[in-house]
Amino acid sequence: MKNKTVGVWLSALAMPVIILIGAQIDTASGPSIGGGGYDLGRFLYSWLLVIVTGVWSACACAAALSYRDRASPRQVLVLALIGIITLTLVLFFYRGNLR
Repeated sequence: MKNKTVGVWLSALAMPVIILIGAQIDTASGPSIGGGGYDLGRFLYSWLLVIVTGVWSACACAAALSYRDRASPRQVLVLALIGIITLTLVLFFYRGNLR
């Protein structure tokens, strides 16, 4: 696997994660998702974050199983490990928003 491909994989994880974490930072109390007296924004963005990191990790594991040469599966397994660590951290820090 080339370094450019690894960069594409990492950016495919990093961009949505950064955007979804940034969306949860409450800088101004404006209109909320869901209307009424409750806000579904953190709930929805947290679940989207879990889904994105979970799907990305599963795709990285599938890619590791599909590569034929010797070095690529190790690199893709490292990418899958990065995804699993990210998913674990998301579940740890945003577990209160998932209820």
